[in-house]
Amino acid sequence: MIKKQSNFTLQKLLVTFIITTIVAMFAACNFTIDDKNSTQNEFVAAETSNGHAINSAANDSSNTSEKSNPDTSNNDSSQQETIAQAKKLIDGYFYDEAIALLETVKNNKEAIELQQKSEKLKNSLVKYEGRHYHVFFHSLIIDTAKAFDGDYMQQGYNMYMTTVSEFQKMLPLLLQENFILYDITDMVEFRNGKAYPKDIYLPEGKKPLVLSIDDVNYYEYMKNDGFANRLDVDSDGNVVTIVKNKDGSESVTYDGDVMPILDAFVHEHPEFSWKGAKGIVAVTGYQGAFGYRITDYKKHSKDDINQMREKVKEVASALRNTGWQIANHSYTHNRYWTEKTMTMGQLQYDIRRWLEEIAPYVGSTNIIITPFGVTYDQKDPRFRYIIDSGFNIYCPVGADMSMSWQKDNMMSSRLNLDGITMLAYPKRISRHFFEPSLVLDPSRPPLNMEKNTKKSKRSVETPINTPALPYDYENTTPISKKESVEHIDNELKPINSSQATDYTTQIESNQIHLDNKKQQNNNTNYENNDFYQ
Repeated sequence: MIKKQSNFTLQKLLVTFIITTIVAMFAACNFTIDDKNSTQNEFVAAETSNGHAINSAANDSSNTSEKSNPDTSNNDSSQQETIAQAKKLIDGYFYDEAIALLETVKNNKEAIELQQKSEKLKNSLVKYEGRHYHVFFHSLIIDTAKAFDGDYMQQGYNMYMTTVSEFQKMLPLLLQENFILYDITDMVEFRNGKAYPKDIYLPEGKKPLVLSIDDVNYYEYMKNDGFANRLDVDSDGNVVTIVKNKDGSESVTYDGDVMPILDAFVHEHPEFSWKGAKGIVAVTGYQGAFGYRITDYKKHSKDDINQMREKVKEVASALRNTGWQIANHSYTHNRYWTEKTMTMGQLQYDIRRWLEEIAPYVGSTNIIITPFGVTYDQKDPRFRYIIDSGFNIYCPVGADMSMSWQKDNMMSSRLNLDGITMLAYPKRISRHFFEPSLVLDPSRPPLNMEKNTKKSKRSVETPINTPALPYDYENTTPISKKESVEHIDNELKPINSSQATDYTTQIESNQIHLDNKKQQNNNTNYENNDFYQ
């Protein structure tokens, strides 16, 4: 009896062992399959309507059969990541992309509700019928002690530049006033060689804002004056600023200019940008691009030039991938642009050099932000040449920020949010955006308009006589830093409405020949300048 009972017990144990082994093997197989699937279920790129890639956590539909207790489900964390990513897409107005992403999450109440929310928000968009807004800046002042140190450059910086703290304070105010960054290329449609306004649909109450930055070149005259040295890209693909420290070392910063500051703000407030749009970065050519002297063939070896060209490509690619457009700001930025003495040969030379020496590295563009904000009559052969060269989005300067579609081109005037506007003409800002007193940097010195009434009798030597005989800019006599600020002061003079200027604080080294004639006073009435109307 004892023997039989013992055998029966052994049989029971054997059966239990076999069952346990089978269950364990089945579980192991399931774990392997799930592990393989989870490896495949990583971030996927959802292509958005304006071409920017959005990294989104998505789950493979093969895993949707897993629907046990949330605390024990292998898919739960992935689903939550996907839902979190969808929420960010919705905040940035990527409604279709959010819906597509949420469709990969099965049997999840929150995902279903988010899909419905996204559909509702998409259907609630209204056609925008209001005015357009376009503001611009130059590179930001990081160290005000260096920029406003009382030397001959101080007045120019005080008039034409914006400080980092001022720009940082502007952004939440613009958001508060319901502005939303919008891509200028999505405001126009070209069909059969003609330009047409493109319908804009936004949440009710939102106003589209275009933002641009001129002269993102970090010129030599800016060295040691409190600006960044150049742009670069970090390991995550973010555009950063390289700033030189007092000891000569360099630091990577995320608050050294408009681009990284705005990138960070939009990351925190995706509702401030329509589908990831940021703004327009405008570069000249005579001192390279983004702080890299890719056109300075005398000072740098061929290998150095090639390395810098690759760096410019990297920065340009990172800018475009993060919602920025790049514009032509001319190659020479010569004064003959604003004086309207530019010959067709000079214009052809300028456009050709930008297309040949800058465009291959920053990428093609159809946007031109003209030097000094100048514009020409639509029938002027020079204007026609600019448009026919492929630059059919034309951005001059004008306080009215008018936008128009003229036959085969689009015109978008811009308002400068800098020292001279904030201090001398604050109503031009307050009527549309915010009270400048709310953002003004306390380190700004008083604006001495009288100091800028001096006007030189300098002449500008004609660089080009004929298209076949280009002027050798590399062999011209560069102007000194002291002479350059005199040039800045002399930019302010009465002009008519077709000659609006952005008063860029630009040293046009290797572009301008100076004479030695004495300066004379010229009492300029700034308020009569059409730029400020």
